[in-house]
Amino acid sequence: MEIQKLRPTFSFAGTIVLFVILSFVYFSPVLKGYELPQMDNIHAIGMSRELVEHEEATGEHSFWTNSMFGGMPAYQIKGDSSANIFSYINRIVRLGLPYSTVAILFLYLLGFYVLLRSMKMGKLLSVLGAIAFGFGSYNIIIIIAGHITKAYAIALMAPVIAGILYTLNSNKWKGAFFTAFTLGLHLAYNHVQITYYLFILVLVLMLSRFIYAWKDGQIRDFLIRAAILVGAALLAVLPNLPHLLPTYEYGKFSIRGPSELESSTKEGEQDTGLDRDYAFAWSYGKAETLTLMIPNVMGGASEPLSRNPRAMEEVDNRLREIVGQQSQYWGSKPFTSGPVYVGALVCFFFVLSLFFYKGREKWWLVAATILSIILAWGENLEWFNYFMFDHFPLYNKFRTVEMTLVIATVTIPLLGMTGLKKIIDNPAYIREQSGKFLAAFGLTGGVALILYLFPDLFFSFMSREEATALAQQKQNMPDQAALIDQVIMNMKQARMVLLKNDALRSFFFILLGSGSLWLYTTNRVSKKYILPGLVLLVLIDLWGVDKRYLNSDDFEAPRQSASRFEETKADAFILQDDDPNFRVFTIYRNPFTEVNTSYFHKSIGGYHGAKLRIYQDIIDYYLQNNWRLLMGHFRNGGSGDEALDLLAGMPVLNMLNTKYVVYHPGQEPVENIHNYGDAWFVDNVKVVTSAEEEISGLKNVDLQKTAVIRQDRLDNSWNSYQNDREGGNIELISYAPDKLTYKVTSPGKKVAVFSEIYYPAGWNAYIDGEKTEIKRVNYILRALMIPDGEHTVEFRFEPSSVHVANTLAILGGLLILLFAAFLLWKYKPGWFRKS
Repeated sequence: MEIQKLRPTFSFAGTIVLFVILSFVYFSPVLKGYELPQMDNIHAIGMSRELVEHEEATGEHSFWTNSMFGGMPAYQIKGDSSANIFSYINRIVRLGLPYSTVAILFLYLLGFYVLLRSMKMGKLLSVLGAIAFGFGSYNIIIIIAGHITKAYAIALMAPVIAGILYTLNSNKWKGAFFTAFTLGLHLAYNHVQITYYLFILVLVLMLSRFIYAWKDGQIRDFLIRAAILVGAALLAVLPNLPHLLPTYEYGKFSIRGPSELESSTKEGEQDTGLDRDYAFAWSYGKAETLTLMIPNVMGGASEPLSRNPRAMEEVDNRLREIVGQQSQYWGSKPFTSGPVYVGALVCFFFVLSLFFYKGREKWWLVAATILSIILAWGENLEWFNYFMFDHFPLYNKFRTVEMTLVIATVTIPLLGMTGLKKIIDNPAYIREQSGKFLAAFGLTGGVALILYLFPDLFFSFMSREEATALAQQKQNMPDQAALIDQVIMNMKQARMVLLKNDALRSFFFILLGSGSLWLYTTNRVSKKYILPGLVLLVLIDLWGVDKRYLNSDDFEAPRQSASRFEETKADAFILQDDDPNFRVFTIYRNPFTEVNTSYFHKSIGGYHGAKLRIYQDIIDYYLQNNWRLLMGHFRNGGSGDEALDLLAGMPVLNMLNTKYVVYHPGQEPVENIHNYGDAWFVDNVKVVTSAEEEISGLKNVDLQKTAVIRQDRLDNSWNSYQNDREGGNIELISYAPDKLTYKVTSPGKKVAVFSEIYYPAGWNAYIDGEKTEIKRVNYILRALMIPDGEHTVEFRFEPSSVHVANTLAILGGLLILLFAAFLLWKYKPGWFRKS
């Protein structure tokens, strides 16, 4: 009898073992100690090294780093999760599996399995759905890109939906706890954009349920359950406030917040959020949506055609080298790591469900799928998406709109499995309504077959940018026009092969899957074989496509991974400098998209998706041009000594304490003798009336003698400031990322400008232990009014949001435990009360 009760537990444990095995098989090189080089992971290592070393040396966590962009908050670089109960639970849920590979795939599978089981689907059907979701190409591609927290956040979308549906459909208290629990786990991975898309999905779900409740006269019950869900969400948020609250605060000062510069806002745009062109750069093409069913509709990834031997088979031998260098991908995005493919057979199940499933889950899943696709089109559907960008709350805070397809990657397999359950349970449906079954096949397999037979009727196989560039080449080189036409023709032919191969591939998977279902409904295949067969077909389909983008060849030995940040000759030279606080400008590559400099030094550049808005303005106004001028100088054979003449005319670089310019990794850097150092006294204060006047004025005054300040930041002592006493000294005597100490000697009352980035939400200044006001000068720097005499000046990063959030997080953790205890008491009174 006791064994009988434990059977569900053993069954669930067996499913977990199956998912662990599948995950290890896919990432089998990890069993040999190999590692996956993930670009975003590599960036994270470079960005966080100063913070890691500081914590190892002192045991203290810093919320500010000076390793990139002159200095910025570290909330999105290396957060502190010590007060968050869900961070500890996440470690348990991952079962100690390899964090950046195996554990992610395992959680994809487990999360979706839990969702389907909560909807009362059978074990094997739930395994089928879990595989359909977990092995979707987007979920795999983001792993090799190193989008680790994004992947975990996506994996936990399905369990959150499970909790919400259980609250609405069944026991509201158990469902509310599970919602709070899974949403808390989701939020702990701190990927706000995925959370935002989860919110959109939930919004569609709740709107659908509200309409049903209104029709059924169940508004009161719905509102009670909705209110309980709101409470569950708040309970999930509380322990996660240590990263949510400071991030929200920082957002107002980042490039996702408002700009002070009127000239930075384009006509028709709001003055908050990201730049529209930047946000919509990765917009999915309308025709590209077919990749959901046929992966290589647009060629696949942005890789050379030469990497696909089958594509090159029909290319003219004389043009193979030229054509082979061209990209396989020809869609509307600048480049891509691969398509969003949910599976040919999964798409068939989805369309089949549109015809055969009539339940309440249908329309919110359909609506969410359509909305997801339309939002992903971005600038390819301007009238809708520009309206959303300008008016829908917080939508303009996020870039890469194709990411909204994560909603479709959840809803398509979910509706597909819901409809498939209906057919498995009632096979007569297909026999009785064979026309609908054939329509579903025609809309999927039929479309795939038509694209295989007549691909050039629907596609040009050239991107708009390619067509424009090649037309320009023909115009500039009329004698080569015939050759260019031959190249174009062969490029199109190679890309056509990619589409045709995948169209035929998808057709056969749909044919096999639909044929199996037909045989099942006509009693030629038994129930015990149909689902295992479909599981195998879906797994083979998705596994085959996934391996194009992440396979064993992508792994490398740990020694290779460690060499990502090799110390160059230039680095070694700079590291000999005992000065603890200066900046380095690396110019031989784009300084604003690299982290190698940040790994070793304090960088003028860096890599981050949400840098400070005021620093981005300085990049746009000055630093980009400084980079181009210096690079042009060295490319034209200029010397380091001659570069000093250029640096003398770059006051913004000098006020940022740029001591070294690295123009070649194998050469000693240029030591900039014109930099202003850690801090300096100024003689004058120039008052301006606008942000534009302030930033543009930096090139018109001697910043070593004059500080530029806006009128609205002034008080009387600053307004009339004029230094008529020479001398004085400012020396940095102690450095930590979040605490700077100076010894200052001031003959008279003087304004001191510090080469540190101004950030009002956390930095405090103390003169001899007394707090004093920090003024913002020179658009991005800090300044203090120093009284006469010798003083100790300290800057400390003390964000109140962090301390408040940590207190609330501990409270939230206690409330979660109390909620769990309440449920144990309510639903397991016997053994719980005895204990």
